[in-house]
Amino acid sequence: MDITANEMQMYMVMKSIYDSGIPICFKGSMVLNAFLNESGFTDNVRQTVDIDANWYFDEPPTSEQMVASLQSAIDHSKLQIDVKIVRMYGNNRSAGFVLMDRKTNTELFSMDIDVNRPMPESRLYEIAGLRFYGVSPTQIIADKICAVSTNKVFRRIKDVIDLY
Repeated sequence: MDITANEMQMYMVMKSIYDSGIPICFKGSMVLNAFLNESGFTDNVRQTVDIDANWYFDEPPTSEQMVASLQSAIDHSKLQIDVKIVRMYGNNRSAGFVLMDRKTNTELFSMDIDVNRPMPESRLYEIAGLRFYGVSPTQIIADKICAVSTNKVFRRIKDVIDLY
């Protein structure tokens, strides 16, 4: 499987967060791609432009705590990336972050993080030597079936493609 430079940066950020011990479990296309790669499916799959994750903690984190934790993890890995929050989480809304190239101040990719949702089954993934925790394959399938079983299917055609 060919991994684009942008995807490699996203996987490096995911590894940084995993290594830091922040209570985050990844989900979405980045995890699906890692699973498919581990399973021997090496054809190019659908590209993505963001990282999706769940943050679990006893107390809901503040925006400042989230940014500081993510930035510390990224800095510890010596990645030249800055984290900015663009949307605070709320009821049925994920926190939104933009990750910027520190040298050029240009947007590299975004990250959406749900906070303290029910914890799905997860497992350790590895792609290109980079490890991270992500939701299980059965959870990926369940989430996609749920999305395409509603009127959301017209906005989530990518989930139909992923299921195929």
